[in-house]
Amino acid sequence: MRYLILSLLILVTQAIGAETRYISDGLEVFLRSGPTNQYRIVGTLSAGDKIELLGEDAENAASRIRLNSGREVWIDTKHLMSDKPKHVLLDEVRKELQQLQRSTDTELRTLRSDLMTARELAGASEKLQGKVLDLEYRIELLSQQNQVLSDSSRDRLLTAGGIVALFGLILGLVLPKILQRKRSDGWR
Repeated sequence: MRYLILSLLILVTQAIGAETRYISDGLEVFLRSGPTNQYRIVGTLSAGDKIELLGEDAENAASRIRLNSGREVWIDTKHLMSDKPKHVLLDEVRKELQQLQRSTDTELRTLRSDLMTARELAGASEKLQGKVLDLEYRIELLSQQNQVLSDSSRDRLLTAGGIVALFGLILGLVLPKILQRKRSDGWR
C-alpha cells in the first residue's frame, strides 16, 4: 500500500510539470537513488547548480530532480530553493557590472575623442575666422586703393582732356591768325 501511494504521488507530481530549482547555498549536497537516506549516494551537486524539479515526496521530505545530463535522482527538499543562490546572483551582477564598465569605458573613450575633435575644430574655426577678418580688411583696403586710383585716373584724364581742349582752343584761335598773315604777305 505504501508503494502504491508513493507511486501515485510521483505520477501526480510529474503531471504538474518540471520546475527550475537551484541547489541551496550549502557547499555540496548529496544525491541519492531514492527518496530516503537508506538509498545509496549516487553523486553530489554544488551550491548554485541548476536542476529540474520533477516531483516531491512530502512524507520523506525528498524531491525527485533531473540533472543537466538528463539523469533523474533524489535530493532532500530542504536543499532546494526556487530563487538563485546569493553567490550565483553575485556572480551575475559582477559579470553585468564588468560589461557595463567595458561599455562605459568605450563610451568614455569615444566622448574623449569627440571632445578632442571638437577642440581641434574650435581652434581651426578661430584661425579661419581670423583669416576671414584679415581678408575682409585687405578687401576693404584694396577697395579704397582702387577708389583712390580710379579717382586719380579720372582726374588725370580730365586734366589731360582739359589740356588738349585748351591746346586745341589756342591752336584754333592762333592758327587762323597766322594763316591770314601769311596770305596778306602775298605768298600765295
